[in-house]
Amino acid sequence: LVALAAAIGISHQAAGQLASKPADQWIKTLDSSNRVAKLKIDQTIAKLKIKRGDVVADIGAGSGVFSVPLALAASAGKLYAVDIDQKLIDHIADKAKESKVSNVQIVLGKFTDPNLPGAQVDLAFINDVLHHIEDRAGYLKNLAPCLKPSGRIAVIDFYPERGGHKNEPA
Repeated sequence: LVALAAAIGISHQAAGQLASKPADQWIKTLDSSNRVAKLKIDQTIAKLKIKRGDVVADIGAGSGVFSVPLALAASAGKLYAVDIDQKLIDHIADKAKESKVSNVQIVLGKFTDPNLPGAQVDLAFINDVLHHIEDRAGYLKNLAPCLKPSGRIAVIDFYPERGGHKNEPA
């Protein structure tokens, strides 16, 4: 995987993160009840002040723990669930279907670009993902044109050098 990543311009670090676990193991980790309880999803969404009809992008959506609640908050709008792993994207599509939420659109993003249409997004939500992106400035530069002129970016992340995931039980 690292050789393939180098051949297509993906960093060793990013390739290593993807290869560290298969998607089904990531889903188990990301959807664990212990982790989900700590996320305070309802409180987080309330603070985002999403309006009915907003277009929201869940960047690095992973297993989609925020995707369906964000889609419900946007109700008549749209939720783009963006991730770079097709199996995670498929999982989110299944989760939305099971929840009977029809305004979720899955997007297979790229390491350097969310792959979203231009000037449509009211809110780009990035939870626990930014530290995984090697070229953060480049990625955000590619995300900016996807936002409406009044669009916002909300980032929830941690400082890896202060502990982060390695101190959290799965």
